[in-house]
Amino acid sequence: MPTTTQIAEFLDRELDINSFEDKSCNGLQVENCREIEKIGFAVDASLETFQQAVEAGCNMLIVHHGLFWSFGKTYLTSGNYQKIKFLMNNNVAVYAAHLPLDAHAKYGNNIQLANLLGLKNIQPFGEYNGKKIGFKGETNTTLKEVKSLLEKNKMQTLNLPFGPSKIKNIGIVSGGSAREVSQGIAQKIDLYITGEPVHHVYHQAKEENINVIFAGHYETEVWGVKALMPLLKDKFKVKVEFIDVPTLI
Repeated sequence: MPTTTQIAEFLDRELDINSFEDKSCNGLQVENCREIEKIGFAVDASLETFQQAVEAGCNMLIVHHGLFWSFGKTYLTSGNYQKIKFLMNNNVAVYAAHLPLDAHAKYGNNIQLANLLGLKNIQPFGEYNGKKIGFKGETNTTLKEVKSLLEKNKMQTLNLPFGPSKIKNIGIVSGGSAREVSQGIAQKIDLYITGEPVHHVYHQAKEENINVIFAGHYETEVWGVKALMPLLKDKFKVKVEFIDVPTLI
């Protein structure tokens, strides 16, 4: 069986986690002291996620939103204390990959969504801190057809139908990236897809004639961790399971 360190070092290389300026402390955030038999994959490093992972028999978790972030100070009090205590009591490790997993050209949230939508001539799109973390591509569809496909895949479809009726190209940046709609406008994107809405984007989209779909922060960010599941299962011969703890936004 592999160790936590072996899995973490493999992911560090595969996801190139040090190439991003990120508020998330990417990489191995909590270590444990056993070989890994089963890995859980989840969006959020929450206590509910940890509890479900332990019930499922996981001794390591790969998450998109980790426990520790570089802004502010981290104290092991209150909720942080409860989560760390639970992990240590149950000997569970946690590895986090935030922007590196959004941007990855094979396993990332955004490339997975681009492939789901069947986009052609896919290119990097959506710059954040000097790095493109999303993707754009060509298509021949309608807003109704895109919404139907997203709904079939358990995503939200709150939409601003202010662009062309025929969709020829789509830009995607998952999660909380509503403000990046300005980059879609600048590049004459017909439809911009992101996770959660921001108030001012309504008027911006209407005035600039662009379609926008808010497909859910959580719902647009399950794709990266799910894409890592077969990779680690095959590489390390471990059991894997997706830990589904959806949120309302």
